[in-house]
Amino acid sequence: MNQKPTKTLIGLRCAWMSSVSEEEIAYVRDGAVAWDETGHFVFVGEWEQRPLLDDLVWNDQRGRLLLPGFVDVHAHLPQYPVVGRAGHELLPWLNRFVFPAEKAFSVARAREHAPRFLHELKQNGITTSVLFSSIHEDSTHECFEHAETSGLRIVMGQMMMDRLSYSDLAPTERLAAAVEGSERLCARWHGTANGRLRYAFSPRFAVACSMELMQKTATLANQSGAFIQTHLSENREELRIVAGLFPEAPDYTGIYEQAGLLGQRTLMGHAIHLNAREREILAATETKVAHCPSSNLFLQSGVMDWKSLDAAGVKWGLGNDVAGGPELSPWEVMKAAFHSHASRAAEHEHPAVPSLARLFHAATVGGAMVLGDGLHRGKLAPGQTADCVLWDTTGVLPYGECVLDRDVDEILSALVFRGSRAQVDQLWVEGENCLAQVPQNV
Repeated sequence: MNQKPTKTLIGLRCAWMSSVSEEEIAYVRDGAVAWDETGHFVFVGEWEQRPLLDDLVWNDQRGRLLLPGFVDVHAHLPQYPVVGRAGHELLPWLNRFVFPAEKAFSVARAREHAPRFLHELKQNGITTSVLFSSIHEDSTHECFEHAETSGLRIVMGQMMMDRLSYSDLAPTERLAAAVEGSERLCARWHGTANGRLRYAFSPRFAVACSMELMQKTATLANQSGAFIQTHLSENREELRIVAGLFPEAPDYTGIYEQAGLLGQRTLMGHAIHLNAREREILAATETKVAHCPSSNLFLQSGVMDWKSLDAAGVKWGLGNDVAGGPELSPWEVMKAAFHSHASRAAEHEHPAVPSLARLFHAATVGGAMVLGDGLHRGKLAPGQTADCVLWDTTGVLPYGECVLDRDVDEILSALVFRGSRAQVDQLWVEGENCLAQVPQNV
């Protein structure tokens, strides 16, 4: 068995902020955090209460803010070069921009773009990301190789499509290529790098997948213990097409239910246009949802009913959904969530807008919970894994005012609405500094 590499005992004197619950945020202005050689926090608290250990040297980072690493639960790596192409709804946008970009995502292109994309995740404070690749097995393998060296936690899978596909294979060969390629990738990468890398079987959506492909996917995921990720009820035209393709299903979620795709390790992107039955079956099967508000606004798809999902007991996290979402930044995703839900609330008699604390929770420990990691990471707390980010918040407030001198509600508000002005200073995953090496082509 491979032994874990020894890590340096790290102590920081800095401000820190972390979720306590969905609605409570802890903040300490003059704080101290420390983690041990296993990469787990041993102390998180006030500077004056810090432990006095002979082998712990404190690194003075006063004026910086330590946060848990963001957990982004939905993005598309090959699509990033076509980010920001507005003016279309989902299906025309896919055909015009996304399918050509994914089709051209060769091994050479993956070798060029993957390390740059992963570095940009770090620059946005993301320590865990759930990614779709393209339909190409070889370029997906290349992406995993760069994910391994990045130090980040990555859940990823080859895009699976056997109809409405940009594949050059004959239609009769597409199903086998999708299933067998994904099976090989899962066998190679799932659980590697001491568990940092995990596989997600990735049927695109019911429009592009036969029932046979989805059923085979469910079987492989169950056998391997890997994740499943797909898209659900993003766009009304998509719903109309799906209803015609699967007339025997009671609704969109019912298609995935019949295929056996629902379950604890399944993550549904968007889930905007759901009925009560669909929310109930998602909750009953413990299927999770990736809420992608910036993408939903950009592609004019709608606004997810987060309150009804909460009431049903469905867990959800936040995803940037690049390139449907125009930004990788979780701050921008949180801001889009607030704006979209506030706009929706203004049109309803009983408004429901998630608090900023709830959105920050969804971007950190909530995302970890979606991936089954909520007991181990997503917070700054003793015993949690040291996945954390040190931020320079100098530019957040106008005229150089120090945001760290405000109370916790004002700090969080400033970060959600102006956090794109903050800069990542250092980033650790399980206590390892992941910003030590910058890709040469960045």
